Amino acid sequence: MHAPSLESPYAWRLAVASMLCIAIGAGGLYMPVVAMTDIAAEFGNRRQVPSLAYTLAYIGTGIGGIAMGWLADRVGPRWPVMMAGVMIAVGSWTVAQGGEAVLLAGYGILVGLLGQSGTFTPLVNNITGWFDRRRGTAIAIVAIGNAVGGFIWPQVFRLSLPAWGWRDSLMAYGAFAAATLVPLSFYVRAAPVRRDTAGGGAAAAGGRLPYRSPITMALLGIAGLCCCAPMAMPVVHMVAFCSDLGFSAARGSEAVSLVLLVAIVFAFIMGRLADRIGPLPAILVGSSLQALALLGFMFVDSLPGLLALSGLMGIPFIATVQAYALALRDFYGARAAGWRLGFIMLFTLCGMALGGWLAGIIFDLTLRYQAAFGIGFLFNLVNLLAVAILHVGWRRVRGVSPPPAAPRRPA
Repeated sequence: MHAPSLESPYAWRLAVASMLCIAIGAGGLYMPVVAMTDIAAEFGNRRQVPSLAYTLAYIGTGIGGIAMGWLADRVGPRWPVMMAGVMIAVGSWTVAQGGEAVLLAGYGILVGLLGQSGTFTPLVNNITGWFDRRRGTAIAIVAIGNAVGGFIWPQVFRLSLPAWGWRDSLMAYGAFAAATLVPLSFYVRAAPVRRDTAGGGAAAAGGRLPYRSPITMALLGIAGLCCCAPMAMPVVHMVAFCSDLGFSAARGSEAVSLVLLVAIVFAFIMGRLADRIGPLPAILVGSSLQALALLGFMFVDSLPGLLALSGLMGIPFIATVQAYALALRDFYGARAAGWRLGFIMLFTLCGMALGGWLAGIIFDLTLRYQAAFGIGFLFNLVNLLAVAILHVGWRRVRGVSPPPAAPRRPA
């Protein structure tokens, strides 16, 4: 007899609330992007200052995600979300008051390490425990929070910057984040841990590893780094790449928006696919499409071709990351530790930072992006290899029946 499903109306509402938390928490990351020239003008017209603030926020979010995942395992995800609201507000106010050092430290430590890190990792890991039949779809709802934030906040900041300037706009955002994330955190409850009686122990938790845990986690980390580094190369440099091809900056912005739009749509499609065929095969599908897109970017010279490749890049943009959360759930079962997802997210975020930075360096050396896209393709091949190795190991252990539970001695 099958156990009743965990899924409930509250679980679906929680998925939407979690998505909103992530979208709100991501807002601060977009201020250095939208207000890059305004911020740089205050620091000697050096665009490296807001660019470095953006990079430090990403790295801080990745490192903090491990700690926030660990904290959520012990006290529940409510407290990391509440902390995110408070620290984003404190960080935004601090950054708005200070100079270059305060800008960098505030973004890296307060906004990233102690702030935004409290949303994505704890909430995505938590939602996996509220679903057992349509887990991929639920994770898709939560994971699109970053893309939704990427749509909304740049538009908000473009409207506020002419009237308020970047400092007052950032303080207003921080106040809004605290006023919304803190109340939303009270709606977040920790997922129930199912304790099935048949099998006991590890079997009850539902986990079975393809390899020893350190090897499994290392392969997942390599896969995360090597999928996100090439992903960032065309996306971060899309506007500049369009200019090189003779198109306007507006066309580059449209291409980036297309990536995000396709990413939101295909997060659900790929989530359903992962529910049907498993997360690792879904990653292989998405990563293969990304590899084809990178090859295409090496040769594209028309606007329709550029937009088609941008749409292709959008398919795995969110879906790949959510599939890693599903894979962790398969590997470690109901007691999948939040810090493990934080570990993978650290590698994915570092991959995004590395890809954007590396493409810039390669362009400075060659005055073209084609070599960068070629190196991105090689990164993608490493990702495919790591995921394929995991898939082979996973199929092997799934074909082995779990050992029978030891009989209990009578009291």
